[in-house]
Amino acid sequence: MQTAAIDDSFSDGVNVAFDLDKFLAISRPLDLSGIAVDDAGQYPVSAGEVRVLRYMQDTELYTVHYMKALMETCALADEEARAFLVNWGYEECYHGRALARFLRVTGHEPSRKSIDEFAKPRRFREVLQDAGGRILSQISHDFLAVHMTWGAINELTAVHAYASMAEQTKNPILAQILRLIIKDERRHFAFYYQQARRRLGPRAAQRMVKVALRLLWEPVGGTMNPEDRDFVSAYLFGDAAGPGRLDDIDRTIARLPSMGWFDLVSKETNAGIERARRA
Repeated sequence: MQTAAIDDSFSDGVNVAFDLDKFLAISRPLDLSGIAVDDAGQYPVSAGEVRVLRYMQDTELYTVHYMKALMETCALADEEARAFLVNWGYEECYHGRALARFLRVTGHEPSRKSIDEFAKPRRFREVLQDAGGRILSQISHDFLAVHMTWGAINELTAVHAYASMAEQTKNPILAQILRLIIKDERRHFAFYYQQARRRLGPRAAQRMVKVALRLLWEPVGGTMNPEDRDFVSAYLFGDAAGPGRLDDIDRTIARLPSMGWFDLVSKETNAGIERARRA
């Protein structure tokens, strides 16, 4: 299956100017009204797809916690960041709801992990990341360059992850849902990428981003079970097209000011793929 063409003005986050007012005006829940979701059970869904979809569902629904942590930094005082984050979190949660609905329709129990996580003590790495963000934001407003670069990496990874799943699945309903999600993720990436490019001008911002990414960055889904994350990495990026997708992410981020060194997505994801294969 081919991924659907992206037909809005946010399709190219690298070169097309991002219009925040337009983004806010069209922000909405994922619209599944044109998709026969209730017919999804008529088509195959593999056990691997179910495991990956639950992981994706958790990642999307857990966004609200990430947004809460960011709102405790200088992002709250930034008009553009604040306006975007509210709508970004709203759209991401509806992605999770859509994936959960698909799982139920096809006879599979959606994951409750992202919901149950709020009742559990947080992992040390999460606490460290949040605390690091608050400290950096108090030291300098350049912290927003860290947040925007980090967001660009994760959103572009999400675009490629959903595209990989859409191409692999034999369930046409799932492919349609994923293509709608990809449109949203491309718009999110466009905002983060262009914000990062603008905020990475000062040398202090460049140094802060490099240190933060090297010390704290990890692939999307850092709150999830490491074995699940490695499985998802192998499922989505372990095929023949995977190296090209990972390289595209790294090369795109490397085009940002002072980011020519960046190769973390390929390095970390390939390490996860290797662990999954050994397991």
